[in-house]
Amino acid sequence: MDARKIASFLAVTLLCAGFLSPEYRAFAGVPSRLTLPAGDVMALRGVPGLVWSARGGVRETVGPKAVEVTARSDGQLALLLGGVPMKRVDVRVAPRHVVSLGGQAIGVVVRGKGTTIVGFDRIQTTEGETHTPGQGAGLRVGDQLLSVDGNEVTGDEQVADLVDRAGRGHRSVRLNVARDGRPLGVSVRPTFDRELGRYRLGIFVRNHMAGVGTLTFSDDRGRFAALGHRVALSRSGVAPSSGVILPAAIVGVQRARRGKPGQKIGVVSAQVIGRIERNGDVGVGGVLPAGRLPGRRMPLASASQVHPGGATFYTVLRDGRVRAFSVQIERVTTERRAGSKSLVIHVTDRRLLRECGGIVQGMSGSPIVQDGRIAGAVTHVFIHDPTRGYGTFADWMHQDLVSRSPGAGVRHLTQASDSASVA
Repeated sequence: MDARKIASFLAVTLLCAGFLSPEYRAFAGVPSRLTLPAGDVMALRGVPGLVWSARGGVRETVGPKAVEVTARSDGQLALLLGGVPMKRVDVRVAPRHVVSLGGQAIGVVVRGKGTTIVGFDRIQTTEGETHTPGQGAGLRVGDQLLSVDGNEVTGDEQVADLVDRAGRGHRSVRLNVARDGRPLGVSVRPTFDRELGRYRLGIFVRNHMAGVGTLTFSDDRGRFAALGHRVALSRSGVAPSSGVILPAAIVGVQRARRGKPGQKIGVVSAQVIGRIERNGDVGVGGVLPAGRLPGRRMPLASASQVHPGGATFYTVLRDGRVRAFSVQIERVTTERRAGSKSLVIHVTDRRLLRECGGIVQGMSGSPIVQDGRIAGAVTHVFIHDPTRGYGTFADWMHQDLVSRSPGAGVRHLTQASDSASVA
């Protein structure tokens, strides 16, 4: 090996060693932005050999291993080496929000405008052939049917009846469709289904989704946030923005296993306790006509204050009681865009593992508490490892679902109702 190759190898080795050193990892772990409520204290790890300096309304108290940061107004922190700035941290002061901790089981029902195509079905004709006329005419999963032959769509069965009526009249049916928010007109000739004895388009449609979830928090204005993830009528992401939440009693839990998610089974009351006004990436939110629900008063953590380490999440398994279970926050993302997979959590509570096998469907929205603040909410379970799952920041839920936000009888529900009508 010549001298040039040896020198290159040594340079790469030293560079890699530098990136893997504890000093570099500590330096790289310092965020470029911080948001914290006025008066709150936030600890940042120290970086050997570098000195902290604060400007504006920011104050720092340097300890042996960490610096404690407080802020009265926006400002800046800097890491200095010999008086030269090596890294700057912008600090923003946010309002301090105190809310009521949730954890209660709720029934969630959302209803879209018109009805949504959620799948296709091949029709067996009297000639022994199979057809899917709707798909052949260009319809797609996720399309919203707004009207059929000029009749505004109000329900799933109505679509089937109007299609059959057009088929018996030996004419095509005219559909007014919304696709990605844009109007579209489609004309389709129904086909007679030999098995069902009526004319069809070979589509499955649905105009609502119902399931069991968990309330995350509510505030003094009677606003609430729940679930931590979007509720969609189809895989394409059609998400109605209106619906209701109802009280739910958990009557059983199907235990989670590797490759097979478990679920809570709930009985949902007919009493409406909240109206859904927003359905976004980090859950559903809206108004509680009777005001905030009972729960321990607790501040919300900013996304910057959430960190890997021990935490507790609250949910109902049975008898209506909200119980606490221990978890570890294993990873926190630094994304600036709100999403439902911002945290990775690991269930460590032996009782929860014994009774549920980990995270199950219906726990979505269960609030996660860390350092005396509501840090986030459970959103998804890892199918291959139900002891782990995702979460989202409570701060993002508040911003998206609360700050911006302007059934008869008793039903048995599992996590989600996937029933659809055929047309």
